[in-house]
Amino acid sequence: MTALQDRIEADYKTALKAGERLRVDTLRLIKAGIQKTAIDKRKETLDDAEVTQVLIQQVKQRRETIESVKNTPRQDVLSQATEELAILTAYLPQQLSSEEIAKIVDEAIAAVGTNQGPIMKYVMSKASGSADGKLVSQIVADRLKAKSAS
Repeated sequence: MTALQDRIEADYKTALKAGERLRVDTLRLIKAGIQKTAIDKRKETLDDAEVTQVLIQQVKQRRETIESVKNTPRQDVLSQATEELAILTAYLPQQLSSEEIAKIVDEAIAAVGTNQGPIMKYVMSKASGSADGKLVSQIVADRLKAKSAS
């Protein structure tokens, strides 16, 4: 197992012993996602980058849930998704700031040109789990608009 998987497993056991139901359920979902991804990739274990991708996918699902129930009377679902999101983000690497992402985007434009697809691929590989894809996409679009306007 990788360091990140070991940390998740240790935290799961600790939460189980402490009776932290939401934390146990969230970590169980993470473990299931890791196991499913390993099976899909026909691998025994995943490396930290692949585990991070599973976490990013789980975070994205929680954010979508939060957005979809924000304007509904289902405050219980909203609070649960928010708490799960906090648990999940604790396992992700420190997120890059908008300025740091913009620097990587400028570097990508210089390296691969002004086509959005290759720029996104370049930035996301450089950021490796440290940047939200939606934010990166927004910054890339803004930079490309600014470039075409000048």
